[in-house]
Amino acid sequence: MKIFATVLAVLICAASAVCSAQSSEAMRLGILPTVKASSVSANLTTNDLEIATSVIYAGMINCADFELISRTDVDRLIHEHELAATGLIDDSTAPAFGKMLGAEYLLITNVTGLNSTKKSGGLIGGGKNNYLVTARMSARIVEVESGRVVLAATSSADSKVKITGSLVRVGTNKIDPALATEALERAAKDLVKDLLTSLENKKRARR
Repeated sequence: MKIFATVLAVLICAASAVCSAQSSEAMRLGILPTVKASSVSANLTTNDLEIATSVIYAGMINCADFELISRTDVDRLIHEHELAATGLIDDSTAPAFGKMLGAEYLLITNVTGLNSTKKSGGLIGGGKNNYLVTARMSARIVEVESGRVVLAATSSADSKVKITGSLVRVGTNKIDPALATEALERAAKDLVKDLLTSLENKKRARR
């Protein structure tokens, strides 16, 4: 939890720096729960996805360009239409869902990869292995009225390296839960940073 709190604090500061300018025409943005691709490890839990969504929401909330629709309202509508954790809200269905939500834009986020990697530098002859977990994410902001993707970003982040005496298979079959959560938090933070940077670059281009 200390790591999560630290990530949120850093993320909020970063978001404030990027979105420091006040806007009188904030756009209503609905942030959908993070979902995972079907190929992503089953070790990725619902709690991990919730943490990623929380990191993303915390990063976007201080951006004056957006007025965030409450997560309670988003979750309520998703459950009413039985879309929770199914990933059925995509670029084609986002306009209809966004209109029901009263949003001008929707932020759709996916975990596209999660795997463990054995690292060199273990203790020779000691039966030890060094490995880390890498999480990959993608996000896009869809305009509700047109269904057009107006911003998109991808991110990839590693956890810390852990030394273990047990065998860890490279791939997605066995992943340390704590390292998976850490990698996902870092990837979510980087994803928000890239989205906000892209937004700021678009704003500068219009000036």
